[in-house]
Amino acid sequence: MRRWVITGDESKAERGRRAAFLFLVLMLAADRSLLVAQVAGSASSNDDSLRQHYSAAENAQAASNLDQAEVEYKAFLAEILHRLADRRAQAGDFDKAAEFFGQALPLAPHDSGLHLDYAEACRSAGDLDDAQAAATSVLKTDPQNARAHFVLGRILLRRNENERATDHLEIAATREPTFEHGYLLGIAYLKRKSPDRATAVFAEMLAGLGDTPAIHMEFGRAYAEAGYPEQGIEEFKKTLAKDDKFPGAHYSLGAAYLVGLADAAFPEAAEEFRKELKNRPDDVLSLYQLGYIAVSQHQLKEAEEYLGRAAALDPANPDVYLSLGQVYAETERRPEAEADLRKSIDLTKEVSHNHYQVQRAHYLLGRLLLQTGHPEEAKQELQIADQLLKQSVATNQGQDERGPAQSRPPGDTGANARVTTAHAASDPATAKQIEAYEKKVGPAIADSYNNLGAILATNNRFAEALTFFQLVAVWNPSLEGIDYNWGKAALAAEQYDQAIAPLTRHLQSHPEDAAMRAALGSCLFKLKRYGESAAILKPIEIEINANPQLDYVYSVSLVKSGAIAAGMPRLQSMETAMPQLFDIHMALADAYSLQGDHQNAARELGIAVKLNPSDLDAQRKLASESAIH
Repeated sequence: MRRWVITGDESKAERGRRAAFLFLVLMLAADRSLLVAQVAGSASSNDDSLRQHYSAAENAQAASNLDQAEVEYKAFLAEILHRLADRRAQAGDFDKAAEFFGQALPLAPHDSGLHLDYAEACRSAGDLDDAQAAATSVLKTDPQNARAHFVLGRILLRRNENERATDHLEIAATREPTFEHGYLLGIAYLKRKSPDRATAVFAEMLAGLGDTPAIHMEFGRAYAEAGYPEQGIEEFKKTLAKDDKFPGAHYSLGAAYLVGLADAAFPEAAEEFRKELKNRPDDVLSLYQLGYIAVSQHQLKEAEEYLGRAAALDPANPDVYLSLGQVYAETERRPEAEADLRKSIDLTKEVSHNHYQVQRAHYLLGRLLLQTGHPEEAKQELQIADQLLKQSVATNQGQDERGPAQSRPPGDTGANARVTTAHAASDPATAKQIEAYEKKVGPAIADSYNNLGAILATNNRFAEALTFFQLVAVWNPSLEGIDYNWGKAALAAEQYDQAIAPLTRHLQSHPEDAAMRAALGSCLFKLKRYGESAAILKPIEIEINANPQLDYVYSVSLVKSGAIAAGMPRLQSMETAMPQLFDIHMALADAYSLQGDHQNAARELGIAVKLNPSDLDAQRKLASESAIH
C-alpha cells in the first residue's frame, strides 16, 4: 500500500566598443540594492532567493567575474518572471502569462518546475499541444519526475487519452502518493469505466490520509462528475454524517440526486438545496437549482424569486439568465425575456459550457423573436441553435446525458474551468493588484536585463545582448542608456534595421553624441537609405574628415542621394590618399556614371578590376561602361 501524504583577436575599435558597454552597466548599477529589496519584499518576506541571486550577480560583476554574473542575473530573472507568469495564469490571464513564460524559459532551460508550470498554464488556456510538449520535454531529461507524470496525465485526460493518462498517473501516485496524485488517478479510472479500480485507489487514500468529511466530499465529486451518481450519493452522505454543515455537501448531494434520478428526484434534491441555503444563505448554485426545479414544475413565481437572488449574487452567470428568460417568456413578459436570453448568450464564453446549454438560449430567443414579429432575426437565432445542437450531439455521442444539476466541478473537468478562470481574470481588484506588483518589480527586471545584455556585449555575443536590451525597453523604456546599448548591440550584430529606432531616440536626447550619430548614419547607409544617412552625418563633417571609413560612408551617401557635386570631391581626395582601396574606385565609377562621364567611369572600373580581378560586379560594370564609351 502506498503511504499517502498531503501535500579571437580583438581590434582596437572592438575593445573600445566593449569598454563602452561595460561603462554603461556600471553607471546603471547605483540603485541596485534598493531595487532588489523592493522585489524580494514584495514577493515574500520568507523567501530571499531573489535577493541572493541579485546580490550575487552584483558582486560577481563588481569583481569582473562576468560569467558568474551572467548566471546569477539569469537565475534572478527566471525566478521573478516565473512568479509573474504564475500570478497571471492563476488569474486566468493566459496571454500575459504566456508572455512572461516566454521570457523566463530561455533563461532557465533546465528548470523542470518552470516548464511544468508553463505546461499547466497552457492546459488551463486550452493549448494542449504546447502543454503536452512542455511536460514531455521534462520527462525526456528526468523520466522519474513524479510531477511531470502527473501533469502529463492530466493533459492526456483532457485529450480523452485515458489509458495513457492512467499509466502516467500511476507512476506519479507510486512515486509520490499525495492526495492530488491519487485523486486524479481515481478520476482517470472512472473515465475508463473502471469504478472498482477507482474505489480501490480511494480506499488506499482513505487509509493513508484519514476518514474525514473533506475526503468523502472529494470522492463524491469524483463519482458524480464521472457519471456514477449512486456512489457519489453514498460519499456525500458520509460527509454529512460526520459534519452536517460541511460547505457544499448538501448541494452536492442534491445535485447527485438529480443526475441519477432526474425529475423523479426533485423532492429529495430540493430538500438538500434548502438545507444548503440554511447553512449558507447566499449559495448561488443552490438558489439556481431550486429555481430550475420550480421552472420545471411551473411554479414560476417561486422560480423567479430564487433566480432573481442568484442573478443578484452572481451577475456573470449565464445559466441563471437562461432560466430567468424562460420564466419571463412563460409569463409573457417578452422584453424582459429577450433581454435575459441575450444576456445569457453574451455571458457564455464557451459554447460547450454546461453541455452546450447556450443552444437552448438561442432557440428560445428565436421563438420569441417570431412571436414579436422579427422573422429574419428569428431565423438567424434558430439556425445557430440548430448548429449548436449538432455540435452537442457530436460531442456527447457515446456519453451519458447529464441534466443541469452538477456537483461542484473539481477544477479539471470540462469547459466550466475555462469560464471560471476567464471570470477571475476580469476581476478588477485582482487585476489591479497584479499590475501594481509588476509595476513595482519592473525597474529591477529592466536593470537586470540591461546588465545582462551589457555583459554579453562585452563578450561579443551581440545578437543575444540585443534581445535583452529590447526586453529592457519592455519593462522600463525610460531607463537611462538603454537606447545607447540597444542601438550599439544591433549595429554590432549587423541587425541594422533594429538599430535605427533606438539610435534615433538616443540622438534626440543627446544630439552632441558624435559616435552615436556616426553609428546611426552607418546603419542607414547599410540599409541603402542614403539621403537619411547623409543628413544625419552632415553635422559632424569635420570629425568625418579624420575617419576614412566614415568619410567613405558619408561621401557615397551624398553621391547616391543626388548631391554628386558635394560627394565627388570627397571621393577624389580619398582616392589620392588611398589609391589601393577597391571600394573607392567603385564608388567613383558610380559617381562618374551618374554624371554621364562613362570614360572616367570605365577608367575607375579598370583600376578596380586590376585590384580585385575576381569581382564579377566590377567586371560586369566595366564591360557595360566600355560598351557605352
